[in-house]
Amino acid sequence: MRYDRKQLFYFIISILILVDFVLLFYVSFFSTDPLFKSVFLYFDFVLCIILWIEFFYSYKHAVDKKHYLKENALSIWGMFPYYLILLRPFRLIKLIHYIKLFAINQDSETLEKFLKRTLLDKILSWAIIFIFFISLLMYLVDTQINDFATAFWYVIVSITATGYGDVVPTTLGGRIVGIIAMIGGVLIFAAITAVISSIYVSKISRDSHTDLELQIDDLTQEVKELNKKIDELKKEKD
Repeated sequence: MRYDRKQLFYFIISILILVDFVLLFYVSFFSTDPLFKSVFLYFDFVLCIILWIEFFYSYKHAVDKKHYLKENALSIWGMFPYYLILLRPFRLIKLIHYIKLFAINQDSETLEKFLKRTLLDKILSWAIIFIFFISLLMYLVDTQINDFATAFWYVIVSITATGYGDVVPTTLGGRIVGIIAMIGGVLIFAAITAVISSIYVSKISRDSHTDLELQIDDLTQEVKELNKKIDELKKEKD
């Protein structure tokens, strides 16, 4: 499959953001060699510069600049460096943004209609923000949870309704945050389920519509043949 320059750029930048996010996750939750961390910080900083250059270039060439800023409101926060901890999940939102751009450049009309109808990219973006900040809140309010990684694990287990029971909030604030995580998880998966259902319903509807059109074409052809035979019979009778 051959890509144009824009598609190739979106593909490469998506790979770089994915690598950056994996490294970001690793250095955030695991002890690392100082040299490795310094190399990562340099890589992250250079990537942020590339993201900002692309952002200003796209903004300059955007037909509707207000619409462009509105569509990129969340992903803008994903272009800041690693050491701003509260902005780290937005890097993953930036990845979703570039994957969407790459896919749209391949099949713009179909995908744009799909995203406009389902809002899947926005659902995933808000889900990422919700999970991160609920994890941070759990870490802050529950004294028995000593690190962010444990809080993150608890939130993931809660929103997926798995409930291993290895991490349990002990304070009132922690339990309230746990309830919010559970309700939020139900809403997130309900929204994603609705999107998946809409895909299958649309496919069934399209297939049914196609079958109906084929049946109509067959009936139309049969009517034409019958009319032709009637005309021939009339000629023979005359």
